[in-house]
Amino acid sequence: MAAQTRGERNNNPGNIERTAANPWQGRLPEAEYRRTVEARQNGGRFEVFAAPVWGIRALAALLIAYQDRHGLRTIRGIVTRWAPGHENNTGAYVAHVATLTGFGPDAVLDLHGYAHLAPLVKAVISHENGRNSYPDAVIDDGLLRAGVQPPGRAVVSRAADRAKTTVAVAAGGTAVLGAALDGLQQLAPALPMVQQIATLPPIALVVAGGVAAVGLIAWLVLRRR
Repeated sequence: MAAQTRGERNNNPGNIERTAANPWQGRLPEAEYRRTVEARQNGGRFEVFAAPVWGIRALAALLIAYQDRHGLRTIRGIVTRWAPGHENNTGAYVAHVATLTGFGPDAVLDLHGYAHLAPLVKAVISHENGRNSYPDAVIDDGLLRAGVQPPGRAVVSRAADRAKTTVAVAAGGTAVLGAALDGLQQLAPALPMVQQIATLPPIALVVAGGVAAVGLIAWLVLRRR
């Protein structure tokens, strides 16, 4: 099996640079980032994510932002911004992505639609890493978390998604609280009270979880007496 590429090792297949201006969901906290190979050996230029799905989500979200904020809706326009000529062979990048997607370099795309975004994400991954090693299910999960619905999938609640991500990169209790938030997302359409809980800010959920845990421990201690 071929060695991992930098993008694969960093769970960042788009090779997105790490900047304070983009605190992506699922990025490693600073203390943990400083212990990575990227930070210790490679100068810390690129972002490192907790899992591939978060790197794919960030890639998809950035491409959507190119359309929404900068009006870039063609492969040529998008790639020229993504991989500027001062450090890339932009023309070759455009040609490769066009070949992989089957879209013309100047065809107008709608990156809010799965039919255009998914092939573009896969093509960027393939060009950046020399291959696309991610199953379609992982790609689809990343797009789903960026707000683009794959066929047969429901878009994740953005509020609950943000809360779950914050907990996922924090220390301690992540598995239990993450599972609870997944359950809240499933129950929210049916129970108004749960809808309100699922949209609470992440810090409120963490504090509430801590208070509940302390209360449970105190109850158990008193019960033993």
